[in-house]
Amino acid sequence: MVKIYGLYWFNEDKRYHRLSKKLDNILPELEGSVDVLAGNSSGGIVAFYSNTNVLKIKVKLSFKFHMGHMPYTGQAGFDLYIGNNYQDMKFYRTSNFDFNKNEYEFTFFNHPALSSDNKLYVLNFPLYATVEELLIGVNPDCNITPCLDLFKTEDKIVFYGTSITQGGCASRPGMSYTQILSRMLGIECLNYGFSGNGKGHIEIALALSEIQDVKMFVLDYEANVTFDRLKATLDNFVKCLREKYPTVPIVIISKIMMYLEFHDSDYIKNEKKIRNYQKNYVKNSNDENLYYIDGSKVLGKNNISEKTVDGCHPTDYGFISMSDYLYPIIKKILAK
Repeated sequence: MVKIYGLYWFNEDKRYHRLSKKLDNILPELEGSVDVLAGNSSGGIVAFYSNTNVLKIKVKLSFKFHMGHMPYTGQAGFDLYIGNNYQDMKFYRTSNFDFNKNEYEFTFFNHPALSSDNKLYVLNFPLYATVEELLIGVNPDCNITPCLDLFKTEDKIVFYGTSITQGGCASRPGMSYTQILSRMLGIECLNYGFSGNGKGHIEIALALSEIQDVKMFVLDYEANVTFDRLKATLDNFVKCLREKYPTVPIVIISKIMMYLEFHDSDYIKNEKKIRNYQKNYVKNSNDENLYYIDGSKVLGKNNISEKTVDGCHPTDYGFISMSDYLYPIIKKILAK
């Protein structure tokens, strides 16, 4: 009755995780918390057409974070968009709930007089929670059909990165920059941001290379690694993707502007060195489909220091700015 997007292995595994069950024995062996974060449903979408005048959800979470710097609605809520097609949908509202509980119910609307015309409904999954069960309630007499044409093609953009990629600290799921770009571009964006754990693991590169119909890879993980770790992993990560996708664009984005760049001259000097390394890596690669984006420009030109919640993680304002900057660049690359 509904269609799931953004969780590539859902049809095979029947769970709302971002990586395949085949990796369940491998992920715990990686340092950090990749195994836990892989269960978070960031980037997941439920899409369906209906003329319902009632829409409710019942959610069961098996894990959620308790982060003080990010709204609970972004961590563990669902948000709803309504419209006629994906690129002109309008945000409706976000689920509200008791964050101390792992199960909740929420009514998005109950309007007997609501239009009886079929509309497209899109629910975005939580960014920092593992959804064990999702039940969707509609009125019993309505029509409901899965949206099989949310995107015009099977093409996908695969994003790999950090907490910022995962969506920290958006106020609601639809405001992560990957979801904003998905709506702007009209293309399915798969989110493999692993908060604090975007370490360039080759095991993750291998998993991502197995995804079919990839139109672009975006690597945005500098913020989670030391300079030495970046130099040790970046080339291997790119080469792994190239084995399966020899000509698909790979875009490397350096770290966005953070608070220390406004105050610490040593940090500025070091960050310039790291950015230059990534820029030169692309320049010297002899790979015409490898691209570099300077992360220091991604938040735009105005009010940069006002676009994060903690000097690092963007707010909704920050994510909109990121998306506005990246959209024309990505669109141009895809058009080649």
